Amino acid sequence: MIKWGILGLGKMAEKFAEAIQEVTNAKLVSICSLSKQKTQLFGKKFNINDELRFNTYEDLINCKDVDAVYIATINNTHANLIIKSAAAGKNILCEKPMAINNEEADLVFKKLKSTNVFFLEAIAYRSHPQIEELMKMISHDTIGNVEKVVSTFGFSVNSLLKFIPKHRLFNKDMGGGSILEVGCYPTSFGLLIAKILKEETPLRYKLIDCKGGINFRGTDDEAYTKIEFENLFDLEANVSIKNQFENSSIVFGSKGRLKLSGWLPNKTSFIEVSNKKNNYKKEIISKYSAYANTIKFASDSIERKKIECDFPNMTWQDSKENIKILTEWKSKI
Repeated sequence: MIKWGILGLGKMAEKFAEAIQEVTNAKLVSICSLSKQKTQLFGKKFNINDELRFNTYEDLINCKDVDAVYIATINNTHANLIIKSAAAGKNILCEKPMAINNEEADLVFKKLKSTNVFFLEAIAYRSHPQIEELMKMISHDTIGNVEKVVSTFGFSVNSLLKFIPKHRLFNKDMGGGSILEVGCYPTSFGLLIAKILKEETPLRYKLIDCKGGINFRGTDDEAYTKIEFENLFDLEANVSIKNQFENSSIVFGSKGRLKLSGWLPNKTSFIEVSNKKNNYKKEIISKYSAYANTIKFASDSIERKKIECDFPNMTWQDSKENIKILTEWKSKI
C-alpha cells in the first residue's frame, strides 16, 4: 500500500482525493495547504487524521508516514517542490507542467538522478487504455503512413477572472498563460505519435512557426505552433485560455485518420476511425477514471521500485523534451 500526501489543496487535489479511492494499493493519508482553513475543510471531507494535516510543505515532505507526494500547487512552485521532495526521499507525482522552463527542468532531473526516487509528470490522458489502442492502430497500418497531427486545447476563463490581473492564469511569474497551462497536452501528444513511429531518442524536431496573443498582463491568451518532426510528420498545436476549442487530436495518414476527443477520457471512450474501407467508432473501456489510471500506474511503479513509468505514460525523457518545446514556443511569440 502506497501512502500518499497532497501538497496544495485546489481543484486538482479534490480530483486526486476522489480518484485515489478507486485504487486498491494507494491511500491518501496526509494533506497540506498554506491555508489552515483549506486544510481543515479538506481534511474533514476526506477523513484525514488531524496529526497528518499540515500547513507547511516541508512538514508533509518530511513526514515519515508518507511514501509519495502529489504536487498540485501553482505552476511556478512545482520544480522547487519536486527537488525538496526528492531530497527527502519521497516518490513524486507532479501536476503539469513539472517546470516553467528548461532551466528549471534541468535542475529537477539533476536532483532526481541523484536520489533515485520515482517521478511522473501527471498528464493523465497518457495513462488511459485508449492510448494503447491508438498505438496498435498506428502500428497496424489502420491509416497508413502518418502525415500530419492537429491537436487543440482551449477553454474560456470565467469572465470574472478577466478583472483579476493577479490570478495565476494571467500572471507570468506564476507560470500563467496558455502555453504552460495547456500547451503540454498537444505537444506531448505530438511526442507520443513520434515515439510510436520512431523509438530512438532524442527525437529531431524544429518549431517552424509560432504565433500568439500577449495580453496587457504579459501572458499568452492564445498560441499556435507548427512543429516538424524530422522525417516523420508535422504537428499543428492550438491552445487558448480565452476561447473554447474542440479539444481534440487528429492523426492524419495516407489512408485515413484517427480522432480522439477530450483530454480526460472517461471509463468509456472512443477513437473515431475514418479510412478508405469504412468509418466507425472504436469503444475503449477503462477499469479506472482518468486520474485513477495515473495514480494506479504511479503506485504500481513505486511498489516495483521503479523510478519512472513505462511508455506511453510520461517518461522522464518525455517530460524533458516536452518542457524544452514549451520553453522554445514561449520564447518565439
